[in-house]
This record gives sequence, C-alpha cells and structure tokens, in this order.
Amino acid sequence: MKKKFIAILGMVMALSIGIMGCSNKGTESNGVAQDENKTVVVTDQNGEVEVPVNPKNVVVLDYGSLDIMNKLGVEPVALPKGSLPEYLSQYKDDKYVDLGSLKEFDLEKVNAAEPDLIIIEGRQEAYYEDLKKIAPVLYLGTVNNDIFASAENNAKILGKVFNKEEGVASELDSLNKRLEVVKSKVEENNSTALMTMFNEGSLSAYGLGSRYDMVYSKFGFKVVDETIESAKHGQEISFEYIKEKNPDYLLVLDRGAITGAQASVKEAMENELVKTTKAYENGNIVYVEPQAWYVGGSGLMAIDTIISDMETAIGIK
Repeated sequence: MKKKFIAILGMVMALSIGIMGCSNKGTESNGVAQDENKTVVVTDQNGEVEVPVNPKNVVVLDYGSLDIMNKLGVEPVALPKGSLPEYLSQYKDDKYVDLGSLKEFDLEKVNAAEPDLIIIEGRQEAYYEDLKKIAPVLYLGTVNNDIFASAENNAKILGKVFNKEEGVASELDSLNKRLEVVKSKVEENNSTALMTMFNEGSLSAYGLGSRYDMVYSKFGFKVVDETIESAKHGQEISFEYIKEKNPDYLLVLDRGAITGAQASVKEAMENELVKTTKAYENGNIVYVEPQAWYVGGSGLMAIDTIISDMETAIGIK
C-alpha cells in the first residue's frame, strides 16, 4: 500500500512540474514565444515606459517600427494600410486588421484587436492618452529629423522588447559599414548636392537641418545653399534656382508617385534649364525611391533602400 501511494504521489508531482514548465514557456504567437507577466523598461519619446516582453498582440501605427519588426521576424495583428510602402506590401493581407491611415485610424478596431502593446509615432501623438487606456503604448518614430539615429535607437528598443538584440546588432553593423563606404567616396570627390521634392508641378529644396539633412550629414555631400529654410515641406524653388546653384548631384523625390499623380517627373525635371547643370551633364540626376524616403520612417528596410539609392548614384553598385 505504501509503495502504491508513493507511485501515485510521484505521478502527481511529475504532472505538476509539467504544467508549471508549460506556463513558464509562455504562449507562442506572431513568431515569438510570449513571456507571460514579464516586462522590460525602455525609453521612448515620452521617457521611461514599462512594456511586456514578447507581447502576443501588437498594434503598429508606425511604418518604421513595422519595418523593423519585419526584419526581426515579428508579426503585428493590426496596422493602418492606407499608405503602405511597396516593400511592406505583404501586410495588405487580410489576416492583418486594417486600421485605416496613419493619421485617421479606427480606435474601435484598435481596441477590438485586444493589443498587449501599441506602437506609435508622431502622427498619432494626439491620441496617446486614448491609446494608453487600451494597452501600453511605445512612442517611437523619428526624432529631430534624424532617421538614421532614430532607426538605430528604435531597433535596439524593439530588440529588447522582442528578445532579438543579437539580430538587431547584426543588421545595424551591416548598414553602418555601407554608409561609411558611401560617405568616404562622396567626401573624397568633394561632391555637392541639392535634395529636392517634385510635387505635382511644384518644386521644393531641402538643406541642413531639414528632414533630408542626412544627404549632407550622413552621406557627406556638401550643401549648395546653406540658407535653405528647414521647413517641413521644404523651401519653394524654381528651375532657374537649380541652374544657378549648379549641384554635382541633383536628388529628386517624386511625391506624386506616392499620392497617385500621373505627371512625368523626369520630363518635368530634365528641362532646358536643368540640362545646363553639372548634375545633368554627368548623369547625376538621381530619382530616389519615394516610399522609403517619404513614408518609410525610421526603419531598417527604408534605410537599406536609401543607402542603395546613394550607392547607385555614386557608382558603388
């Protein structure tokens, strides 16, 4: 009888240990094993915030963070699909809840998704308190127009949240090495550049301190005009201005390609005035990938594309 009791007791203990082991592992969802009841403190744009580790249901309102999550193999449950960059087109799939647009998203759908974490950027700042009532909010996005520093910081934060720090370090190391190669060649050639945006017939320029300051501060191009206003939508310019400044490289972002405008940016840009510039004569008018540069945000895939544009421009690839 005593032996039988011991055997039964052993079976009960083994079963209990098995159950405890399963609960410690957490639940598997969205490509990661959720660490139940485990949290981590990170610093976002509002300061220190405590968020869950490997959250099961993640709502993402920031394409830069979505981009980073894609690289890390972590899936969201819901996102705004209104202006998804082509390199994130896989998220148009119906298995992801469509929340609308970056600025006009559906709060009821966010709530219905039962998120464990909500990730936002500057466009949703006004909704921060409302979203915080639903789930912990991580406020990332771009700080001080520096998408490179912001992407690095955001990737490190998300690496901690999703236990993917090693993968983040590898991605950042690769991007930084490529960036240094481009910058070294640009500075060696002492090249000047003018960053412009073409928007349905209007033209604007971006200089130091602007949202495209990276052309000068990260890639090493010399600005052709240090007095360009650092306005959000750039400083309005004319084709005569481009002829006068005569840059070695003319970088063109076609915003119409994002909004659906059909005007030919190349036909408009390469007119008789622009054809007199060094940029045209040397084949250095560069039409950058608009989605990565304009809506991609501070993401690893966006930066990869931006660096690729510069590598192509200066003949590295």
